[in-house]
Amino acid sequence: MNSFCIEIVSETASFRNPEFQNYHKTLNLPPPSTIIGLTGAAMGLSALMAQQFFDDHEIEIGIAGYHEGKMKDTWKYNKRSSAMHLYDPLLDGSIVKREHLIKNLFLIVFASDNELAINKLKDSFENPTFALTMGNSDALAKMKVIHDDLTITEDRKISNCLLAGDAIGEVLKQAGKNPVFSIYQSSEPIKFDLPVRFDYKSDYGKRSIAKVSTFSFVTMEMQLNYNVRGVNCQNLFIPIFKL
Repeated sequence: MNSFCIEIVSETASFRNPEFQNYHKTLNLPPPSTIIGLTGAAMGLSALMAQQFFDDHEIEIGIAGYHEGKMKDTWKYNKRSSAMHLYDPLLDGSIVKREHLIKNLFLIVFASDNELAINKLKDSFENPTFALTMGNSDALAKMKVIHDDLTITEDRKISNCLLAGDAIGEVLKQAGKNPVFSIYQSSEPIKFDLPVRFDYKSDYGKRSIAKVSTFSFVTMEMQLNYNVRGVNCQNLFIPIFKL
């Protein structure tokens, strides 16, 4: 299998937890939908075309990373709900509070049996068509380095990464067969159901959720009692998965 990993840095990033509305709480890592969008920007593709690229070439991804802190920002935007409010920002405005990750480093892995597709994708990140952003349009990101010739392997020790499925649930399910594991408790949930596919009316038209999958956002180190596929990059094991 052909694979590479990009290191990407940004001063801020915000990936809205879909369970929050008026308060845009961020996820700790970019979700799969953000990676598809990031790929589209690098390749100069619409969101629909980027999604089709992943489907056509069976691209697997892996997501890991770190941030130094978080902060909250308040945004005011115009809803333009009616003509009578068009020229009255006091009546037409809405307030939203958004959480941001600060000083970020993300490691994104791409893998596929299709060598041509992987090479095309790698070339696109070396010379992106459009500006790369992490979650929202003003969170500009910079390509730091690309690591290639990675080896697909398996491991049970994970940290600071995105894992497909319910990590805690799967560990407990396997506990009868293998009781050797180490997991942690968190005041916040680590399991989320996130959209991974959308139906589009047109290339740049309105979209609706077509497929949702479960993911675990792992921060502190876990020792699983089952193996997961992934790659080692920058002294970190990064699980990979199909969307």
